[in-house]
Formats: sequence, structure tokens, C-alpha cells
Amino acid sequence: MSKEVLDEDLPGLVTSKVRDGEKLLLQVQCQHASVEGRKKLERRIRSEMKFLLKLLETKTAVKKEHILSSNLYSLAAVINILQTCENPTAVFKPFSLENGPINRIEVDVVSQGGAVWHKAVARKAEALEDISKGRSSCGQKSVIDQAAAYLRCARLHPHLFSPPQVVFHFFNSISSSIANKLKKLGIKIEGDVRPMESFSESDTSSSDDSTDSYDDDDLSTDKSEAAIMFPSHQSNFSSSRLFLDITCMVAYVSSMTNGGANFRFPKAIYNQQAEWERTDPAKPKLDLLFRDKELVTSRQAFNDFQQLVDRMGGPGEKKRTQELVERLHVVEDAPFGRVAQLQLTSNVKPRSRLIFSTADQLGIVIVTANTGFVRSAASQGMEIAHYAHEPRVLTEQQEAVSVPLEKEDKHME
Repeated sequence: MSKEVLDEDLPGLVTSKVRDGEKLLLQVQCQHASVEGRKKLERRIRSEMKFLLKLLETKTAVKKEHILSSNLYSLAAVINILQTCENPTAVFKPFSLENGPINRIEVDVVSQGGAVWHKAVARKAEALEDISKGRSSCGQKSVIDQAAAYLRCARLHPHLFSPPQVVFHFFNSISSSIANKLKKLGIKIEGDVRPMESFSESDTSSSDDSTDSYDDDDLSTDKSEAAIMFPSHQSNFSSSRLFLDITCMVAYVSSMTNGGANFRFPKAIYNQQAEWERTDPAKPKLDLLFRDKELVTSRQAFNDFQQLVDRMGGPGEKKRTQELVERLHVVEDAPFGRVAQLQLTSNVKPRSRLIFSTADQLGIVIVTANTGFVRSAASQGMEIAHYAHEPRVLTEQQEAVSVPLEKEDKHME
């Protein structure tokens, strides 16, 4: 039969594929509702279903190539990774590259809080061989090229000061030749690896119309999103030290976190934080975090913190400050590196940028209540290694003009 002859069973196959899409949608909505990028995944599934449904509505008969061109299989592969990986946190998450023809990598699945990047490869092993040997049209990128881009991007976006582990999942097997090259690059391989002898000449010269989740259109972006280079010492992460910023040191010595939360203060922000403190005390969490750790801060943070306590602190807060100072190792400011190049915004101010930059250059996780800075840095394509806690202010001087909650309660009676 000629390729032009139409298969009468293909419309039924299209309908079956649409049902598969409906099942994938349900799976995502029920099991991965909290994963970042879930809406994007749902939109792509719906787009593929819409494409298939249009085929049924057209007057021309459905051809096998139409079904093969659907990305539903690739999307199902991504969902399979979501199902099997440990603690998935994001799907189809973009990460910017510094230079080159591709300015962004879209990672199929991010897991373990950012420590692992997963890529689904749904192409057949034969097609991957063809592309790697240049036997393909339209200048398609080989899986080796894709791996190199992923690894380069991972170095620019470290998790806890080390590049994420990159894992390629092959859902239609992979040749041992390509697998070995990927392993040498540092890629972890998941999937069936076939020996080269299993590929016949006809296999490796055949074409394949299926697609994987790597889409050049998704990878192009404006050059303004280019990433900032990460310092060369990115593997120097220290788990035995913690970096304290001003917000953390203030919260630690505040009268509010040391038994003084039971007041009705004159200022609304104090009352809000006091309510948080009564519900969820901050000091025990910080004590647990600080246990057996060397506490580090920068010269800028140290000087500004002490000036703040001298001006606004009460006797108890000043005493606790001296006790904390005895535990602190003060380092000189490091106004260079990737964080120092963040664009200034309403949340990224020069002083905060300098303090966060110093922690980043030292490879130490920063303990902070300044989540606005962290979010703003993330919006510029930069993840900050941090522990977040609720903010607390110095309140001891305010206690003299505040009403103890016990007296307020008696007055209301």
C-alpha cells in the first residue's frame, strides 16, 4: 500500500490519545498540585489534546504522521519522572544561560529542593544515533549538545553552592556509545542502554518523527535574562558554618523572642510580630539551627547590627548582643561575585546585596528574614542558599509604653 493510503483505524487511535491526555491531566491535578510549573504542564497537555481533536474535526483523513507528531508521549515521560523522583519541586522550570545561541534551559523536572535536574528524552535510540552522527534535518541538536548545555547551565545555578546533578531519562533506550559519552560528561543515565551491535544499518539510517521535551522555541529568550557567572569556588559549601544577617541577629537578641511577646505595643507591626511569636516562637528554632555551628557574619552586617542595638536596644537586648558577639566570627565584606552583580530593586538594596554577596562568596548558607531579597534574586535567575525565619524587631524600649496582655485582659473583664 502507498503511504498516501489512509488507515481507517487512525481516528480511533486519535480518540484514544485524547483520553490518555485526560488521564495525564487528572494525574497532574491530583498528585502534583503543589509542584511549581504545574499549570504550564497542564497547558501543554491541553494544547496537545486540542491539536488531536482538530484532526478529528477536519475533513481530511487522519494520517499516522499526525499522531506521531503529538508531544503527549514526551509529556507522559515528564509525568513519569514526577512520579518516580524524590521530592519533585518544579516542572518545566527555566534557568538562564550567560551567552550563546540558547539563552535559557528549561529543566523538565527539578527535585530534591533543587539538587537534581531531570530531562526526559522520548526519541527512539535510532533517531538519537542519527542526530549524533549528523544524519538529520534542520540542524537538530544531539543529546550530547543538550547535555553540555544542561551542565553549563547547572554550573551557573548551584544548589547549596554545588551544581545540580543532571539526570537524563531515556524512555526509548539509548546506545551504549552515547551513554558512555554522557557519563564521561557527568550525566547520570536512567533507561535501557543497548549495545552498539544491536543497531543495524537500516536502524541508524531511519528517521523518527517523535519529539522529546526539548523545544528550541521554549529555549529562546531575551538576552537581558542572561545569567551572572557563579564564582569558581562553588563547591566550597560548608555545612559546619552559618552566616547571620542583620535580621537574624536582631531576631535572636530581641526581647520579644526572649519572653517579651506578651504585650500590646503602640505599633501595629510590633503587635503582628508578637502574635506570631506567641503562636510560633522563633528563638527555639534558631537555637536548634545554631547548635554545633560556627556563626559568621560580615563586617557591614556586624557594624550596622551593633549600631541598631546601641540606638534602639534595651538593657537585656544589649546583654544578649554581647553574648552573641562572643560567638560570632566577623569576616570582611566581599563586594564581588554573582550576587554583587544583581540589579538593584526595591528589595535588592546595596547593603543587603553586599551582605548576601559575602555569604555567597564564602559558600555559607545565610540565615535571614529578608525573604524579599531572596525572591527578588530568584526573579533575576539566581537562587540564594538560605534558611528563612520570621522577622522580629527590638522591643524592650517599647515595653514601658505598652500594656501587658494580662492587665489588658483584666481591664476588659
